[in-house]
Amino acid sequence: MTDRGFDPVAHARAVRAGGFWLDKTFDEFLTATIAATPDKLAIIADRADHDQPRRLTYSEFGDFIARAAAALRNMGVGHGDVVAVQLPNWWEFAVIALACGRIGAVVNPLMPIFRERELGYMLDFAEAKVLVTPKCFAALTTRRWRQGLGLACRS
Repeated sequence: MTDRGFDPVAHARAVRAGGFWLDKTFDEFLTATIAATPDKLAIIADRADHDQPRRLTYSEFGDFIARAAAALRNMGVGHGDVVAVQLPNWWEFAVIALACGRIGAVVNPLMPIFRERELGYMLDFAEAKVLVTPKCFAALTTRRWRQGLGLACRS
């Protein structure tokens, strides 16, 4: 048995030749889908704190992503910057993650159970430029502990 090792260049060439890597970003695929099927249902989000599920078409979903990307840019977030995100399993997480991808920022997902101590460590360690949290979750007002961390709060 010979140990030839892994050749990443040869592997990349093989998967491209096989059509498995298309050298396109997720955002490029999403933009094409929005253009091709703008009125098609993209997301159905059912939450315990809402009476009815939220339904978003690809066009609406794309608008939310564009607005979130613009807001991040307006806050000075750019390529390579870390955006910490502490959200429950809500559709808004998909929006912020895709907005980060669009502007080249890095998403750092943080579990909703983290509080000041854990958040302080994770934000410092990751050198996060922005922290995205809900205003209120599970009877907690997140503004209070964000302020405890010395973070500016924007709605």
